[in-house]
Amino acid sequence: MNSTRTRSRSGKLMKGIMLGAAVGGAIAMLDSGTRRRVATKTTSWKDSTMGMVDRVREDPSGVMNDWQGRLKSASAVLKDAINDAQSLYERVSDDIIEPVKEQSSELIASTKDAAEDLQEIGMKVKEAGEEIKEDEGAPTASSDQESIHPVDRPSPVPGKIGS
Repeated sequence: MNSTRTRSRSGKLMKGIMLGAAVGGAIAMLDSGTRRRVATKTTSWKDSTMGMVDRVREDPSGVMNDWQGRLKSASAVLKDAINDAQSLYERVSDDIIEPVKEQSSELIASTKDAAEDLQEIGMKVKEAGEEIKEDEGAPTASSDQESIHPVDRPSPVPGKIGS
């Protein structure tokens, strides 16, 4: 059942494509410039094809040898291009990619070191704050008097602790 439905859909699709191509071609042929170009190209293709047929009839092995030579030449050019591309890739890899990888590894290591240092600084600040809190609870000579900079009452300045 599914294969029938799929065939029906693909058949409709192909019909739609063919109809669209035919309509598009017909509309394009309304332009005289397009008609002229199509006629010129068609004549050129026909002449080229007929010339090739004539050459094959006259000298089939010569045509075959000619094509083999062309293919070998094209193959050699492609091999050179591939070798050049590979050399370029290696040069770019060595000159650009590897140094960037090394620098990024060094940057990551430096960033990790800085993060560890920052964490240590934070621990020291926290420790200092705890020592200050411990010292506040200790009795002092002026414990009955109000402290010059008390930290246990709200400040009139937003974001500031103490007065």
